[in-house]
Amino acid sequence: MAKNIVVMINSGKDQKPKILTGLTLALVGKQKHLFDDIQVIFFGPSEQLIAEKDPDIMNMLNQMVELEKVYACQLVGDNMKITDQLKGVKGLNVVLVGPLIADLVSKGYEILNF
Repeated sequence: MAKNIVVMINSGKDQKPKILTGLTLALVGKQKHLFDDIQVIFFGPSEQLIAEKDPDIMNMLNQMVELEKVYACQLVGDNMKITDQLKGVKGLNVVLVGPLIADLVSKGYEILNF
């Protein structure tokens, strides 16, 4: 099993259960120390659910930011015109995630897509 993983949340609103599954893996994995490191990145359509403050997503996100940095893509946010809403979420790091992903992959992180 991978020691370090990236939970990439990139599904849209129509796949909310898949998003919640990914967030659950990240949260439980962090709480139970199942991996050495877990990074969570919202990328693509999933960012809309944060901007809309979906209650289920926000509940999981708020728990996750207490344990680890969580990222959302600024470029996607800019294209969707939701960057201001994303930046307003406490604990959410809105950055250009391409370089972050490249760095994590170069360090051997396994990427799990949800």
